[in-house]
Amino acid sequence: MMMLSRLLLGAVGLLFLLVGAGLLFNTTEAAANMGLVELAAAGRGTVRADIAGFFIGGALIQLVAAFRRDPSLLWPVQLLLLLALAGRCLTLVLDGPVAAGVPGMGVEIVILMLLIWCKRLWVREAS
Repeated sequence: MMMLSRLLLGAVGLLFLLVGAGLLFNTTEAAANMGLVELAAAGRGTVRADIAGFFIGGALIQLVAAFRRDPSLLWPVQLLLLLALAGRCLTLVLDGPVAAGVPGMGVEIVILMLLIWCKRLWVREAS
């Protein structure tokens, strides 16, 4: 189970890294796939800085945590995902399911569940 948890977390970390790299280097198309169309220069900069930073930061933390099997590194990614999910919930209430990206909410919940499982497993195995 330990190896599986590390592999799954590493795979999610690599997925985050790919999404972040796409946002950095293929900004207009990657942002359009997220519903952000016709960005001005400042908008492209914001996508690269804020959204790509979210994914690349989360990727690096997850990859280091999986490599080190360190449950204490998982809370920052959990916090980032909880905040993103809270924003989606607010959007769901204010603007409806299409704007909230309900499939994205499902992905965030699954990744949160994976992080919680890894954290509990790693703490239990360490003791």
